[in-house]
Amino acid sequence: MDYKTDFVDGKSRTLFGELHYRHHTGAGKNIVFLHGLGSSTRSWGKLAELLPSDLNIYLVDLLGHGESDAPHIKYTIKNQSLALDDFVKSENIHDIYLVGHSYGGWVAAYYASINQIGGLILEDTAGLKIAFDQVVAAKRQEEYKNALFKTVMETEGNKDYVIKSILDSEFVDEEIDDEMMARIKEPILIIWGAKDILLSPSIGKILHSKMPNSKLEFVENAGHVPHYAQPGEFAEKLLAFLSAN
Repeated sequence: MDYKTDFVDGKSRTLFGELHYRHHTGAGKNIVFLHGLGSSTRSWGKLAELLPSDLNIYLVDLLGHGESDAPHIKYTIKNQSLALDDFVKSENIHDIYLVGHSYGGWVAAYYASINQIGGLILEDTAGLKIAFDQVVAAKRQEEYKNALFKTVMETEGNKDYVIKSILDSEFVDEEIDDEMMARIKEPILIIWGAKDILLSPSIGKILHSKMPNSKLEFVENAGHVPHYAQPGEFAEKLLAFLSAN
């Protein structure tokens, strides 16, 4: 498939404003893709070329990202999840498979912990409580936030108030902890770049050990964004999971 020609643009009304998405209609499983912090639907362009046309695919811009609305709200994981739920219900999508990268993986995991879905695919996912606790214990949270803010704002089109709201959030009851992981009963695929220096592969191992029905796969020659660095290998692992579940 081609990202530009095989997908059509759409807007879906949510409690917080409109979400922009790109949709490829297929008779197969319903797959919803959520990008990482400061990114957009465009990040899935290389992967889309390798996906079979029978899948019913939605590439979603999260609130404050891409062509979605960017209201002046608190950009909590809960609010992103509520907007996603409005989108799923508005578009009448059932038995969805959620694919989330990094920040999008965090939103996907939170959503899956309180909603029934078909399956969950987490790619180099942010939000693990243990990882946050380590950063806080080392007193490096401000250093980490400032570096991440600078990196994200280098991408054209990102709005500073959105990114600041996300990075400054206290994420009360939103971090991925043991309780949240245990609530997700659906099949889970965890994919991690073996060379990820932003979120250590050890986080993937922790998620795998705590999440029932999960499978862990490493992409050896990839860093934080395996679906972009090694789209062929990522697609192979994703499609095998979808076929088995």
